[in-house]
Amino acid sequence: MFSWIGQFLSSSVGKKTVMALTGLSLVGFLVVHLLGNFSLYTGGVEGFNEYAATLEEMGGLLKAAEIGLGALFVIHMALALRIARENKLAREQPYQVRANMGNLTAASSTMVVTGLIVGVFLIIHIIDFRVPTLAGEMDDLGAAVIERLGSPLGATLYLIGVAALGLHLRHAIQSAFQTLGLQHPNWSPLIRIGALALATALAVGFASFPIYCMFSKGAA
Repeated sequence: MFSWIGQFLSSSVGKKTVMALTGLSLVGFLVVHLLGNFSLYTGGVEGFNEYAATLEEMGGLLKAAEIGLGALFVIHMALALRIARENKLAREQPYQVRANMGNLTAASSTMVVTGLIVGVFLIIHIIDFRVPTLAGEMDDLGAAVIERLGSPLGATLYLIGVAALGLHLRHAIQSAFQTLGLQHPNWSPLIRIGALALATALAVGFASFPIYCMFSKGAA
């Protein structure tokens, strides 16, 4: 049994399947994370701090979830880079690449680049907020969010990361469904529209925070 699993995971189909599953799992996290962050709108800084405190009260469960999310992200990135390298090596002649250019979009042709930008953005985001929180150096997370995202540099970096995320998800969600064999002539248009709608909703939703923070900081 384990040998079969190993063979599957080492195959092209297996690697793409795992990448699709980890990717969709991360999309699910983004949806939950965005909804939780909306507490900044519904309850202001105090409401956001209460939401953050509720998460911290989960204790070991929160840490396990963070470790799991970290593992999902690392696996997803590692597989994406490996598959991209294998695809590059598999191209035997330049004319074959040019022949397929007509099927490329801005989202599909920049998947590796946007993925790397999102990775760098995530590291910066963790250093800005999660590390100080774990170290006990950030008692007022809501105020720190307003301060950081309300600054020109913080807002710019955040918006670049969110733009890369939206472009990445635009193709990634649709591609994941296709990899998992969930494409169908009758469903494909709905999947394309749904992928675009979800990617746009997530990008716009996250992009709204630095805009809100800049206005809040300016009004203070």
